[in-house]
Amino acid sequence: MANAVPTQKACAACKHQRRKCDKNCALAKYFPAERSDDFENVYHLFGMQNTLKILKSVEEEERDATIESLIMEARMRLEHPVHGHFSVARKLSIEIEKTEKELEIVRQKIHICKGADNRAGPSTRGGQPDQP
Repeated sequence: MANAVPTQKACAACKHQRRKCDKNCALAKYFPAERSDDFENVYHLFGMQNTLKILKSVEEEERDATIESLIMEARMRLEHPVHGHFSVARKLSIEIEKTEKELEIVRQKIHICKGADNRAGPSTRGGQPDQP
């Protein structure tokens, strides 16, 4: 067995389908065996054919980002089964609105403090009384 050919480890997609992973496997690059949980999530949400169709519909240089987007969408759907990523986006949007309102209040208070400081006049700033 000195001339044994090293075997390639099956990707998560091929392992799921119980088939041998060859060099032409479209998903091997994106779902190595260590990412089987990510593949399972994507598979359950989109299915094999839709995942391949989505992957083929984008340019080669955008495929990594596309797969990461599918993985993120699948994780969000797993964590939030009813509304998926929309519930997270909505919560963050509400938090941003609250923070912007709080920032506006702080800006108004700063403006009021600066106005009060200007009304007090220059005599109180230096600690020296005004000379006539």
